[in-house]
Amino acid sequence: MILPRLITAIIGIPLVLSSIWFGGIPYLILIMAIVVYGIKEYQYIVQKANYDVQIVTSYIFGILMLFSVYLNGTKIGNALVNQGTALLINIMLIVVFLYEIIRCYHPKSSPKGATGRIGVTLAGVFFISWTLGHLLLIRDIRPYGCNYTYYLFLLIWSADTFAYAFGSRFGKNRLSEKVSYKKTVEGTIAGLMGGIISGIVFKIILSLKEISFSEVIFLSLGIVVIDSISDLAESLLKRDAGLKDTDMLLPGHGGILDRFDSFLFSAPIFYYYLTIFHR
Repeated sequence: MILPRLITAIIGIPLVLSSIWFGGIPYLILIMAIVVYGIKEYQYIVQKANYDVQIVTSYIFGILMLFSVYLNGTKIGNALVNQGTALLINIMLIVVFLYEIIRCYHPKSSPKGATGRIGVTLAGVFFISWTLGHLLLIRDIRPYGCNYTYYLFLLIWSADTFAYAFGSRFGKNRLSEKVSYKKTVEGTIAGLMGGIISGIVFKIILSLKEISFSEVIFLSLGIVVIDSISDLAESLLKRDAGLKDTDMLLPGHGGILDRFDSFLFSAPIFYYYLTIFHR
């Protein structure tokens, strides 16, 4: 498993880091691709778990939500007064219910399963598009958005590497055996410690002078904890469906959600922390 993971990392890491550096359209394309493929994998998971989902509306509102989150936090729309996302959520609610109502007009259809389809569809949009949209917002923060984005990616990658390496070698006590068989208490602790060390190192390398050393310890620890919760959340869905990976798109890593699940909860928290305390 090490060689496929290494090959994927050699190709994938420069691609992600270069898109962050360029920002703009290249970075938008990257995040959009992650979101679209993430929605595809989410649909696969829930269908394997015997849930129905509105496939078309998932893609439409997943993409619209990504753009709405981004525009609400940029100079195009003030994050405090722009009502675009709120309007989109209302339209989304109307459409997913209307879809089920219209569906009932088909002679072979009935309202049975409508509640599940509505819930699963809405959950997917928020779980993937809403959360990952904040990666665009972090990059757009001026003047340090690029460095903040690098910090988040490098911190999470480093913490996950510490956790994987130490847990694979020394892990004996399962953190949550029913949810994620591979995650161990020892690996999680190593990830937390490695995350704190990495956070301090990346603060210096990226010249994040506006964040103090004591603050970066707290911030790094918080991000790594949320990273672990985010990873367990995605694992919970996979266990419900009886799946090990969401896909085989990335050799050694699984699918897109397997590789970027750590950012689902951490990206929004990091963005709002920055906008509240450093903007």
